[in-house]
Amino acid sequence: MVKQRVMVLALMVISILVTAVPVRANQAASAPVERLLGQVPDNQVSRTMMWYGSLGELQRTLGVQINSFDDLQKLPQPQQIAYLLDVGKQVYYSPFSGAAKQNWKNVFGIDPFAVERELTVGVAPDWYAMLQGQFASSAIAQALQGLGYKPSQHGNGTLYSLGGDNAPSPNNTVSRLVSSNYNRLLVADQQIIAAPSTAMIQAATANGKMIGSDAAYLALARTLEGQATLPNTKLLSAVLFSGQYLNRVVLTANRGGGQPLPCYQSAGLGYRRDANERYWVVALVYSDATAANQANANLATQLGSYASVQQNGRPLFQGWKIDVKTVPSEDNQVVIATMQLPQQTDVELIDLVESKDIGFLAAAC
Repeated sequence: MVKQRVMVLALMVISILVTAVPVRANQAASAPVERLLGQVPDNQVSRTMMWYGSLGELQRTLGVQINSFDDLQKLPQPQQIAYLLDVGKQVYYSPFSGAAKQNWKNVFGIDPFAVERELTVGVAPDWYAMLQGQFASSAIAQALQGLGYKPSQHGNGTLYSLGGDNAPSPNNTVSRLVSSNYNRLLVADQQIIAAPSTAMIQAATANGKMIGSDAAYLALARTLEGQATLPNTKLLSAVLFSGQYLNRVVLTANRGGGQPLPCYQSAGLGYRRDANERYWVVALVYSDATAANQANANLATQLGSYASVQQNGRPLFQGWKIDVKTVPSEDNQVVIATMQLPQQTDVELIDLVESKDIGFLAAAC
C-alpha cells in the first residue's frame, strides 16, 4: 500500500485526492474527529485502529481550492509542492475515497473532489469507511444500479450490494478499482459508508454506545484537534489506537529499544499545520496520574533517541523540536508530545504507521 501511495503521488498528473466522513445527528458544536467518533459504534472493529484524514482541511490551510486536476496544475509552484508533500504522506486518504483513481466518478458517480473528510474504522478486511462531503446521491444510485448493485432498505437508508462478502466484485470494472471494498454502500447526500461485507455495514450502523462517549477516546480526540494543543494550527490527519490492540497486535515485533511506557488506554498520532509550519502530535491517555508522569519522562526519551527498526537504526527525529507535557482531561491524564517537523524531512507519518515503525509507543501492556 505504501508503494501505491508513492506511485500515486509521483503521478499526480494523473490523479488527485480527497477525503471524507458521514453523519449521525448530534454534537453540532464539536470538532470533526470528535463528531465522527460520536457516530462510530463502540465494538471490536472500532477498538482496533481508526484513520482520519481531511484533504478539504489541507486545502483551506494552504489557501487553495482544488476541484480537478487542472486546478492543481494551475497552482503556483510553492503551493503545489506544499500540497504534494502532505497528500498521502502526512495526510491520510483511504482506498475507499477514490483519491487514487482518475475514473472513479465515471464509474461510481462519486466525485472524489466532493469528499471533505473521511474516517476508516478497523483493519482490512474487517473495516469500513465513512466519507463526508456533498454528494449527488441520485446520480450515484443510478450509476451503482447500472453496475449491477441491488438496492435494499437498511434502517432509514438504502443499501446497495454487489457480490459476496469480502469477495472481489463480480463486475470486473468495480473489482479493478476497489476489489471487495465497495461490496456494500450506504449513500446519502452528505455521507457514504462503504464496506466489503454485510457484517461491516452492520458494525458501522449498529445502535447503542458510540466510541466517542468513551472518556479515553474523547480525551484523545480533543487533544489531537484541540486548539490548546497547538494554537493556530489545524488537525489534518490522525490515527487512533486502543492501547491493547497497538501493543498486542501492531507492535509485537517492532518495539524499538529503551524503557517501555506504562500501559495506556488509547493512543493517537496526529498531523497538524498552519500555512508554513508542520507538526506531529503524539497523545497517550492514562487513568492513573502516576503512570502518566512516568510515561511523560519515558516518551521524551523514546522520541529523542528512537532508531528506526525499518531504516537500519536511523535516528528518525534528530533535529525535531519536541515538547512533552501531561494535562488533565476529566477522569484521565493525557501525555502529549508536540513535534515540529524540520523544513526538510522525508519522515512520513503514514509510512511509519503502515510499516509499524512506531516502536516509540511500545508499552508494557
